[in-house]
Amino acid sequence: MKLSLMTFTMLRDCLKKYMDADLLCKNIKDCGLDEADMMQMEFQLYGKEKLLAAMEKYGVRCGCLIMGASFYANPSAVEEEVRKGLELAREAGAKYLMVIPGNGDEADRKACARLTRQEILDQAAVHFRKAVELSGEYGIQVCFENTPHAFKPLASMEDCRTLLEMAPGLKLVFDTANFRVADKGNDELASYEALKKWIVRYHLKEVRIDEFQNGEPCVGGKAMRASFPGTGVIPLQEIIRASLGDGFDGTFVIEYSAPSDTHACGHREAIAAYVDMLRDMERGERPKCPQAVFPGLKRPVSRLFFGTATLPMAMEANAMLLLDYASASGINAFDCARGYGRAEAVLGQWMQERKNRREVVILTKCGNVGANGKVAVNREVIERELEESLQNLQTDYIDIFLLHRDDPDTPIAEILETLNRVKKEGKVIVFGVSNWSHERIREANAYARENGLEGFRVSSPNYGLARQVADPWGGGCVSVSGPEGRSAREWYAKEQLPLIAYSSLGRGFFSGRFKSYDYEGAKKVLDPFAQKGYLSEDNMARIHALEQYAEEKNVTVAQAALQFVLSSPMNVFAVASMSAPKRIRENVKAAQTPMDEEDWSRLDLIGQNDQPEF
Repeated sequence: MKLSLMTFTMLRDCLKKYMDADLLCKNIKDCGLDEADMMQMEFQLYGKEKLLAAMEKYGVRCGCLIMGASFYANPSAVEEEVRKGLELAREAGAKYLMVIPGNGDEADRKACARLTRQEILDQAAVHFRKAVELSGEYGIQVCFENTPHAFKPLASMEDCRTLLEMAPGLKLVFDTANFRVADKGNDELASYEALKKWIVRYHLKEVRIDEFQNGEPCVGGKAMRASFPGTGVIPLQEIIRASLGDGFDGTFVIEYSAPSDTHACGHREAIAAYVDMLRDMERGERPKCPQAVFPGLKRPVSRLFFGTATLPMAMEANAMLLLDYASASGINAFDCARGYGRAEAVLGQWMQERKNRREVVILTKCGNVGANGKVAVNREVIERELEESLQNLQTDYIDIFLLHRDDPDTPIAEILETLNRVKKEGKVIVFGVSNWSHERIREANAYARENGLEGFRVSSPNYGLARQVADPWGGGCVSVSGPEGRSAREWYAKEQLPLIAYSSLGRGFFSGRFKSYDYEGAKKVLDPFAQKGYLSEDNMARIHALEQYAEEKNVTVAQAALQFVLSSPMNVFAVASMSAPKRIRENVKAAQTPMDEEDWSRLDLIGQNDQPEF
């Protein structure tokens, strides 16, 4: 599949001086691409000579030049506009000139309002026939895109076909989403079948349709906004595979929608993520995280929770990309807490921008250890921090609400009565605990049953192959790993209470960034919390066991560690902090492939051994 990149959404960085022509072309090349579809205005804003020089420097060619022409607002200017576009296309080495029939502005709208549907089509046909005639002088193919202007018939499949029949020699750039402007229930595969003999390029565009303030208006009142592949309503994989199956050998253009927090060099990671996802679709191998029924929730929950206590979330740098990529990979559950800096606010902004709250499972926590090293979990803390979380997340309910620590000084009656009340108010769907012993959970739930209250329905301790040798953060962290956690694991396996395992990879201990024999090297990789909690000789021996398994199964050490966690007989969901699309991809693939019982049992014995040997 030949790929090109539509670059216009990076213009905002050009206007803010974050991006120049050189960086634009370097970003394209660093992502393994050598072609871009560029708009006429990009040559104006970056500077034509600078952009052409950067394209030559990095070996990037303009596959298709895109321009708008005043078909309706100023018809007499169209011929000269098209000629200038053809001249620039030739200078840029473009094979195609895509002419947009009208600029979608107020003048265009008013002009079209004075015309009938047939008059709009007739006028477009006249201009396109002339454009095709002019293009013969330049050796460039003129084409148009199904236009996302709801006030024009060119947004519909039938009218596009009519226009193509009225203007011989005109070709189509098939935008996979734009027909939704005219028909929100459009069948893209049927549209492809009807128009495929005219198609010379594809704009691979994913969209969401909702009450967006700044999207492309659709017939019926809603609006359409571009989104990351696999997070919207367009069957991109089916379109790609159908076209390739029919022998299409042209170019698929990535309609890149730059995330709001991505700038300058950060676009490389975002564009590369688009490329990876579309390549997976080409092969029919798009990774999708397994999901499972979660007691108390209406929607299935991904076995992986996206951990938000990461640097990208804290710095608001490519966080939107990571959340998009996770969502496209079938991860619908997100782990937050009041103590995770800006994580809740960033997640809330992402949900607002995507209008996807009803598709997302939010887990957040209250009552963490304070600066004084003490824990306070009581009615006042629960109510105050819940309200803060709701405000930061820009939502009116939390799917899974956990107490971050245990506070034995607060009566269990006060805790349960408060949680039952906020649940009754609709602010919380399911509540539970983190870092509580299974004995305390059992006692609390017995009290709840005796007093007609709902008890804890979920628990989040540490669990993984690495033994937690010390409390990493203070405040009474609880682990069910290692020989010390055997009785707790037996209880969880029997009760099947959902267990959301935090630090399932030992906070980077099983990242694969150091070898099992390199204790000093581990110190250079792990942060102080990971060193305190997991760096020990016996855990290094556990890495060795995973290295052997990983080599045998052709997986990474991190994937092996995650497979171990998710293959437990307990009802385990795993929190994984993923700071790059590559990590998300690897973790999802691990979640898709459970460890067989024999391998799991062998590793579990090593996990329970006080002194495992190399």
